[in-house]
Amino acid sequence: MRVTPHVHCLWLEFEIALPGGRRIPRFVTSYVIEGERLAVVDTSVAPAAPRILACIESLGRKAGDLAHVINTHCHFDHIGGNGVLAERAEPRFHAHPLDRPWIEDLGLQEKGRPVPGMRGICSGPVKVEGALEEGGEVDLGGGVRVQALHTPGHSPGSLSLFVPGDGALICGDVLPEPGTLPIYEDVHATLASLEKLRAVAGAEALLSAMSRKVWRGKEAGEHIDAGEGYVRRIDRLVRRAREEKGPGLTPEEAGRSAFAALGLPPEAMIGIVARTFAAHLAVEPLG
Repeated sequence: MRVTPHVHCLWLEFEIALPGGRRIPRFVTSYVIEGERLAVVDTSVAPAAPRILACIESLGRKAGDLAHVINTHCHFDHIGGNGVLAERAEPRFHAHPLDRPWIEDLGLQEKGRPVPGMRGICSGPVKVEGALEEGGEVDLGGGVRVQALHTPGHSPGSLSLFVPGDGALICGDVLPEPGTLPIYEDVHATLASLEKLRAVAGAEALLSAMSRKVWRGKEAGEHIDAGEGYVRRIDRLVRRAREEKGPGLTPEEAGRSAFAALGLPPEAMIGIVARTFAAHLAVEPLG
């Protein structure tokens, strides 16, 4: 789906297989950015990565035109197709230095952020050659540039990307989506990153990997506000659970209590989600 003159969006489905046979349906968003050369932003999981290559071919381009892959962050569902694209196109991989170790070492990822079945849907690892930090840029030629903003919270090295010629602001997973699994590691960093997104001059289309919608005009700011409101609601739910259950409340207990209020499935309380509630328990209540 072409969402701006040079940016194409793909919503790619996958599942997390839980012990006991249960499955959590998920999706991740990948982007193809066209200039004289091509860039892919996030590669989903290995079984879905061929759809990215099919998108490239549908544009009349070849896999060999793919010069750059930018990982907005290091979570398995955004880097799982890296190895597939590396084999087919040999692009240069870019990420923030803080997330680089997790992209280059899937064992570290598996140990530090365990997700059931991760190994079965991840290809790679790959070598990250491009250290992309605040103010960094990837030039695709033809006047198409991709600018980096460091927007931590979801992960320490989370990046948002701005394509100024298109007014396209790609924010990865840093913007929590109301009603979905809350996944972030630092509450205050997340809120600060949302404030940074609000301040991007010339942003006309907000592309959040958590959402199946392209947010345009004033809706973009409203959606950022909704994401902040979701973080604050979760914080209130965690405080209420602590008041009810005492200071020994664990992240998993806080999460299950919040999930009940939010209507989220209790079986989705996996390790990476529990980190969100640990982050809330580690800070003072939000004002």
